[in-house]
Amino acid sequence: MIRGLRTVCLLGGALLLPLFASAHNGEWLLAKCTIAEDNSVTVRITADAEANPRIKTQEDLVRETKGLLLVYDGKTTTDFLLQASRVDLGVDDRLDPDAPLGHTPEEMAKSYTLLKLTAQASLTPRKFTFRLPEGSPHTVILWLVDKRLEKQESRWVMLIGGDESPMIETDRTIKEDDRPWWQRRGWPRLLHYVLVYGTFALLATWLARWIRKNVLP
Repeated sequence: MIRGLRTVCLLGGALLLPLFASAHNGEWLLAKCTIAEDNSVTVRITADAEANPRIKTQEDLVRETKGLLLVYDGKTTTDFLLQASRVDLGVDDRLDPDAPLGHTPEEMAKSYTLLKLTAQASLTPRKFTFRLPEGSPHTVILWLVDKRLEKQESRWVMLIGGDESPMIETDRTIKEDDRPWWQRRGWPRLLHYVLVYGTFALLATWLARWIRKNVLP
């Protein structure tokens, strides 16, 4: 597909790749994962029909992407496409100018046959990873874009069969069960009462002892 790949940044590190990325005799796929302000997740998978021997038509793209990106929430694994509420197919002839893949001006000026599958899911686990099935013939470059962040560096990871991405967090609101017990609902007020009334009780006890010792005969 895109032959000018030089450097890929993992989701928290850096990885140097060769001039092109391919595995198992199959050209790699670009999967752009976008988290919107409303925490919905959109994944756009792009394949170069001229370079990928397994994907020449949109029907091929649909077939090859079924069960490709598996959502793992720590307990269960589900095909992301099954969670999607909307799936669209499209074709483009230009490389994504926002993708920091180290393209040369010549590559950006070329015309391609880029088949795209875009899937959007409104409901996903709060935290999950993407997994590629064992034995998958594809190499996937997963590109994470978080629209909730004003400034961010491009975060990438390359996945082959059996690999798992770093954790992706879609909902950053703090749930009650995630808080320490002393911060959970009701506990701060209870602790306040314990401190206030406990302090008064200690003072009253100390004052009663002082009176018995120094005032009463």
